[in-house]
Amino acid sequence: MRPSEAACLARQALAAGDSALAGSIAERLLAEFASYPPARLVRALLAERANDTDAALDDLRAVASAEPANAEARAIQARLFQRRGDMDRARMAARQAVELIPGDPGVLESALEVLNVQADSLDTSAAVLARVHLNCGWPDLAERHARTAVNESPERVDVRLTLAEALWRLGRLSACEAECRVVADQAEECVRAAVMRAHILSERGRTAEGQELLDRIGRIDPEFREARELLGTLEVHRLVLPDVADITLPAEILGQSNGTVETAAVPSPADGLHSGASLDSDPAPASAQEDAGGRGQAEMPGEAADQVQPSPPENALLGSRVQGEAAGSVPLTGEEAAAAPEQLRRDEGSEEPELTDTEEPSADEMLPAGPEGASDSNAPEDEPAAGASFSTFDWARHLIERSDWREAERVLTDIVTANDPDVSRVDGLLLEAVAHRDLRSSAWKLLGDHYMQTGRPQAAADAYLRAANVAGRSEG
Repeated sequence: MRPSEAACLARQALAAGDSALAGSIAERLLAEFASYPPARLVRALLAERANDTDAALDDLRAVASAEPANAEARAIQARLFQRRGDMDRARMAARQAVELIPGDPGVLESALEVLNVQADSLDTSAAVLARVHLNCGWPDLAERHARTAVNESPERVDVRLTLAEALWRLGRLSACEAECRVVADQAEECVRAAVMRAHILSERGRTAEGQELLDRIGRIDPEFREARELLGTLEVHRLVLPDVADITLPAEILGQSNGTVETAAVPSPADGLHSGASLDSDPAPASAQEDAGGRGQAEMPGEAADQVQPSPPENALLGSRVQGEAAGSVPLTGEEAAAAPEQLRRDEGSEEPELTDTEEPSADEMLPAGPEGASDSNAPEDEPAAGASFSTFDWARHLIERSDWREAERVLTDIVTANDPDVSRVDGLLLEAVAHRDLRSSAWKLLGDHYMQTGRPQAAADAYLRAANVAGRSEG
């Protein structure tokens, strides 16, 4: 299971009043990833319930160091300072939470309660304008307002991080790096600043050092969500996103969850995640610097000859993990791929419409019924009945289930050639296909073609590289 899924389960348990289960999951996550912000946040909420203010503030400081723009952490800090009677710090934290534009209404209400004001009575600050402009894709305006906000509140690390990102998006890498170093001085484990610094290093021909810094992020952000978000906005970059780590919850914890999660065993966390060095320190110099135009690694990390590790995107679906547009996407596990077709159909709500007597199904919705298209009542159970209304996607999955690799490859090629407007659906199907050894090379190639058709050249390059690696091992 992904760490984010485990953290979500802990929050659900917390909301249901099951503090024991929430605490067990949080401690299990922190045993694997000691600085994982969602787990620290759960532990802080548990400490708040237990009136252990010091422990809660310690965890919240760690969350704010990794994620300076985490509005919920600031809102909880405000409540804790208010409980202590430190109203100046409480109002400062609450104001910061509001200016971080929280997406959760509960977080906003909590901060406004500390401030004792209504939402419509708040003034629009330079920090808010900077963040709004950055989110709208106007980095030049974001930089202007962020500089004003930094001058007004130089101690606000979240504002300086907004300034750094605006400069990064404008391509002013030297100025961005300088701001990132200031951020790191105040929040030494800030993931977003570390990702920007890793990219800047790679752009200067120091790709190995940038890659090492990116790898170290895994102990704080084991799913590399921030890296995928930022690097996914670039047309080309030289960094390779490391494999996403999984976590196995003990059976006794899963037993307490009343069947909320799957109990099947999942791979252990990815190897190679450094846990000793902080993100504000410079990476160790590489023994040999790579050429500035080079890719950095010839093979995707963690990819063995007989399997490809899963690496879901930001919007990975629990249970099916059908991926969207995240650059550097990699496939589902075998167990997930086997369950994905039915799950995908349920998620998409793709129920077949009822046909009237005068309506005929379209040709691409008809399931091929064999060479002659005739019905055979004695056909094997796994063979669909002739004339059944299935989409081309369902037919491709059926062929994969039957291990008819050659025909499956032909149908997948037709789907990519057709350039279906439902991009995420094609992504999901091809990512299911790469989980099968006999289809892996061709499916990666088709996925690369699909990424190119849909304007994702960096993801296409990764897919083509994986196809070449798989083909090379097969020939060897």
